[in-house]
Amino acid sequence: MALKYETKDPILGIDVSKYQGRVDWLRVKAAGYAFAFVRLGYANGDGSIVTDPYFEQNLSGAAAAGLDVGVYLYSYIDSEDHARIAAARALELLAGRELSLPLVLDYEHAAKYAAFSRAKNTAICNAFMEVVAAAGYLPMFYSYTSFVNSYMDMAALDPYEGLWIANYTGKIGVDNAAVWQHSSSGAVPGVAGRCDLNRMYCDLPRIIRERCTPGRVEFEPISGKQLEVFDASRCEYFTAPDINAVVMNPDGKTDKLPEGTYPVLTLADGLVDGYPMVQLAYKGETVYAALLDDRCRIIDAPEEGLELRLCPVPNKGDRHSIENYCKGLGFSAEFIW
Repeated sequence: MALKYETKDPILGIDVSKYQGRVDWLRVKAAGYAFAFVRLGYANGDGSIVTDPYFEQNLSGAAAAGLDVGVYLYSYIDSEDHARIAAARALELLAGRELSLPLVLDYEHAAKYAAFSRAKNTAICNAFMEVVAAAGYLPMFYSYTSFVNSYMDMAALDPYEGLWIANYTGKIGVDNAAVWQHSSSGAVPGVAGRCDLNRMYCDLPRIIRERCTPGRVEFEPISGKQLEVFDASRCEYFTAPDINAVVMNPDGKTDKLPEGTYPVLTLADGLVDGYPMVQLAYKGETVYAALLDDRCRIIDAPEEGLELRLCPVPNKGDRHSIENYCKGLGFSAEFIW
């Protein structure tokens, strides 16, 4: 399955646990790292969870520094039922907090899982991720290349938005990797000792904003309306219902909708980032625009089959003839100079 919203360049990030100790997240952010996965803890065979002692401070610290943050849970889980218990417990520990990256099952313990069939390993992971998805979070699967090639049925995980794969040989080695952990020995400002380094190849935060954000607005179909743009210098448009998802032109600047009218496809049933928003067709694509009364507005579309024609003003004799003809039909004709 092709990745959704592939990025032009990989986005850099790290993952941390208690082994990195206290992290200076502002220094991590200043060094150019945009995301982090933090360890929630590990799940025992029966689904019970032992939390990482640095989980809370890593989760809040990374988010406060402006990084996109996800969570991972290391697995010793031994059955589908226990996977569901572990997922439920992980959700309790998150306590409804929003994540801008997925909730990940770290499934890599070969000494345990080599004894299981591909079908059983895959079913355990699916059971965990189904519970996570039902709770409104984006689930993800983490492992390393040789493990998935030996012990997993990766085709069965295709419905999920990619996977997070570890491979330190200089190549990913599998298809559909949304995140590649390419090193376990990185040196990152703000992190003591070695640190895992990652590259993200699709816009996971955007997927979460569109699909998983609690209370997100819905876009309802609407007919007979157009978006009229009357200030082309200010009317930005977006690839998603998010004012940060601006469309860029080839010069690397924010693109704008030219003056004119555009068919409106849907209208948001609430405010998006504080603004009314519409979905419209432009250049064969579906895009979004915020409604601001200093640059654009919704107007009625012309009725189908109704055509307005401008004709030259007739001379005085012609006007009398037209007026008399209209009187005979029961209405008057007026000429505007």
